[in-house]
Amino acid sequence: MRVLLLSDAFPPEVRSSSHLMYELAEDLRARGHAVSVVTCRPRYNLAAPVAPARGVQRETLNGLEVVRVDAPAIHNVGHVRRGLGQLWLPVAFYRAARALPRPDVIYVYSPPLTLGLAAHWLGRRWRAPFVFNVQDLFPQNAIDLGALRNPLLVAFFRALERYIYRRAAAIALHSEGNAAWLRRDGVEAAKLRVIPNWVDTETHRPETGGAQNRFRHELGLEGRFVVLFAGVMGYAQDMETIVEAAARLREESRVVFLLVGDGSERAGVERRVRELDLENVRLLPFVSREDYPALVAACDVGLVTLKKTMKTPVVPSKLPTYMASARPVIVSVNPESDAGALVRAADCGLLVPPGDPDAMAAALRQLAGDPARAAALGASGREYAVAHLSRCPCIDEIEKLLSASAKSTTPA
Repeated sequence: MRVLLLSDAFPPEVRSSSHLMYELAEDLRARGHAVSVVTCRPRYNLAAPVAPARGVQRETLNGLEVVRVDAPAIHNVGHVRRGLGQLWLPVAFYRAARALPRPDVIYVYSPPLTLGLAAHWLGRRWRAPFVFNVQDLFPQNAIDLGALRNPLLVAFFRALERYIYRRAAAIALHSEGNAAWLRRDGVEAAKLRVIPNWVDTETHRPETGGAQNRFRHELGLEGRFVVLFAGVMGYAQDMETIVEAAARLREESRVVFLLVGDGSERAGVERRVRELDLENVRLLPFVSREDYPALVAACDVGLVTLKKTMKTPVVPSKLPTYMASARPVIVSVNPESDAGALVRAADCGLLVPPGDPDAMAAALRQLAGDPARAAALGASGREYAVAHLSRCPCIDEIEKLLSASAKSTTPA
């Protein structure tokens, strides 16, 4: 089977979407499928600088054919530039992909929603079906966050969402809550397939957090209770609650917050940490994909946070990595989020109300003061991740979905 993957992120970018799509491409190739990837040239969330380039770039990455397009900026920019960039993105992807061999099936990672247009156009050109992987329910998530208010734009993106869903051969979702949401919106139930975002449970292991963990050694964190947030620091991630919780724990000498990543809110976090003179907060840039498991294993507890206005049932991808590393979690999300349901099912951490730094600080004190319970929660999360979120069985399900879609008679 020849598979074309469309994603705005791919290594060397360090993002959950980049990791997931690379691992999917890598495993499909290892199973004998021919895999091509069309993506943006690396620009954001980089662990090391990348030389600037223009135009379409073609390369082979570990046996994968990768085409990179010079797309406009869609991250860390204002809403207008972001919207215009997302509208141009499918045009850039379509133009770059036309020269590739005809695939049997196309797999699209969303967001951005507009990449579904590129899949649809390419599918009509080649008479090839496409599978749409929905991670964020756009435009609803943007409406929840207040980033999308104009009634005409809301109507436009809702119409575009319905248009893409109707033309997809199948829609992959990472949680049952997302599937239920789309069923309520009238999306054909037979198209929906729930496949969780996986974690490599062989790479993410408790053992990498032992006495020789290099992050603890290099940062002088031996003997400290390390609270980790690692990932994109955007508006949705509610970084201010984390910083305010750190302020409430400033007198707890053992507790240190390790905030790793970048994004539109990074500068604001740095400014607020300076204003509060927080010596218990360390800020680091993104680490490489290869270093990330050791970073996660260096912590004593992992943080998962989203704005309380986020009502869509999202499960942030950092959560399974904490679980696989046997690290307990403190999850601060809207009760409607499927992240909370996952924590309850796995019994892997504590849930606190979103936007409540006092509750977060109290939960951290609780785990810091009860290492036996913290270890039990971490072990339970590891057990659940191995049983339900491991890489191989999840990609098995995607491979079956791609194969079934490739054999379907429904054109894109």
